Parts: sequence; structure tokens; C-alpha cells
Amino acid sequence: MLEHQDENIEYEFEKGGFALEGDKLFLSIEATAIDDEAFPDSYKFALDGYILKEDLDNAKIRISTNPNDEQPNVFVYTSFHACEVEAELSVKKIAEDEIEVRVNIISKDVNYYNEKAKPNPFKGSVVLYKKSFTEMWIPT
Repeated sequence: MLEHQDENIEYEFEKGGFALEGDKLFLSIEATAIDDEAFPDSYKFALDGYILKEDLDNAKIRISTNPNDEQPNVFVYTSFHACEVEAELSVKKIAEDEIEVRVNIISKDVNYYNEKAKPNPFKGSVVLYKKSFTEMWIPT
């Protein structure tokens, strides 16, 4: 759900997944608004090469946008590419190739670009399956 000051927008998971390469985690979530009239109608999130300093199970990840666009990085695309993103993710391993991820992702306002603008939290939970890195949306 995107919590916006005008109205909350519910999204449904469309596709995504996670991949591990050594100690690096790659994660991708693509969601579409349930209401056809909602704006923005889609929400994309990607985690690019986050270095795990702990086991994936019960990992707590806090990451902000890297100003140099170097790994590790985090991306949000809605009606625009968010230049500043702060994300908190909680990972629970369900099986070897399956994880549940709870997200709290904050980016700039999707509707206002003036003094009315407020940060937009995107919150939710999704089950992701292990995929090859090349099968996921990672905007690099």
C-alpha cells in the first residue's frame, strides 16, 4: 500500500524475486494498483547488490539511495524515478528458495512537487522466489 496524503493506494504483486550472488542480495518487486483509476498505477522496487553481513533468515536491511549509483543501491519507480529512497526490509526465510519480505519504503511525493509535498511510505509484505539475476527487474 502506498500511503499518500490524498488517498491510500492498494497494490497487487505482479512479479519479482530474489537472487544471491556470493554475499550480495538482489531483490525485485513489481506491483500494479488494484484500482484501475489509481495514480500511480504501478510501483517498482529493486535492491541491487546489498551486502549481507548476516544470514538471510531474519535479516533486517536498512538502505538509502547511493548518490553515486554504485552497488549496493536501492531504486523506486512510480510515475517517476525517485532520486531519494529510504528502505527498511525484514526478511524471513520460508524455504531454501522462498522468502517473505516486509517493506517500508519511503520516497518523494508522487503527486505534489511544491510545499504540499510529503514523503510517501510504501508498506507491505510479499513472498518472493529465488530467480536468476537476469530474470529480475534491476535498473542498472
